[in-house]
Amino acid sequence: MLHKSLVALIGAALAAVLSAAGVQPAVANLATTEPITLSAGTSGESDWSSVDWSSVESGNCLIVKDRFGFRACDRGDAKGYWRVAFVGDSHMRQYFAPLDILAHKYHWQVKYISKSACTVANHLQFPEDLGSDSCRDWNRQLEEYFAKNKPFDLIVNSNSAFVSQNDPRMALAFRSTVQSQTNRGTQWLLISDNPKPTPDFQACIKANGAKAAQVCQIPYSKAMVPADILPKAVGSHPGVHVADFRKEFCPNNCPAVIKGVTVYRDFSHISSSFAKTLLPDLDASIPAVFKHKPRGKFWFAPELTVSQLISQL
Repeated sequence: MLHKSLVALIGAALAAVLSAAGVQPAVANLATTEPITLSAGTSGESDWSSVDWSSVESGNCLIVKDRFGFRACDRGDAKGYWRVAFVGDSHMRQYFAPLDILAHKYHWQVKYISKSACTVANHLQFPEDLGSDSCRDWNRQLEEYFAKNKPFDLIVNSNSAFVSQNDPRMALAFRSTVQSQTNRGTQWLLISDNPKPTPDFQACIKANGAKAAQVCQIPYSKAMVPADILPKAVGSHPGVHVADFRKEFCPNNCPAVIKGVTVYRDFSHISSSFAKTLLPDLDASIPAVFKHKPRGKFWFAPELTVSQLISQL
């Protein structure tokens, strides 16, 4: 009974998140006992559940590419043990929805902080020929926000390689921001950027149907152009953890369809359906300390594995 009650509570909490994002309550019913399954087809976009995951992804909390501004929005478990921030551009927002499930599972207080087409990087070192004035200003405000608030326990971050452009100057500016927070005691989980498909991948899937997984694929060396330079820049730094899902995206080559799920939604971003399949991998990448109560805290709920949680959503 306690197990089912916890699932119901998590479902209700996630429904509240979706409702805040503008999803109708009838659509946001995550407390169903029906298992989540994938279609054998190739679309994948609506086969996990009736939830509009794209609304959760942005959470109505972002600064768009060409706008100035800064936002930090509350998500996760308001009474959670750990203070966690999800920070980055649209390539970070791809993971907001599955990470929000983990936030409730592990009792995290979460801040969503995001600006499109904007690498997290020290604004004073940000290369002038990369990014925009609004991106540099957003990074300035991010640094001020960090300085005015107590350190996060964990920051989860990902950045588009289309913005950083494999440029060593951007790597240095990024490393400066990461070190500014790890020096305060924050742990930083960096998710390596995802591969990219060919521009015609949607037409290829449509033309090849059930054979799309075999036909519509490219080598990793072509799928990761430009390369993501940021993980190497900080990977050896104390307090930094790097999650690389290359094996999930590219078991051999990099297909546009994996196990019946379309991997990409456009030439740059992964689909919401494929992001959900990465939930166990995201879970495995979380530093173990953030999956348990801090010292001196009473653990008020039994721990569930991701598979146990998902099987009852």
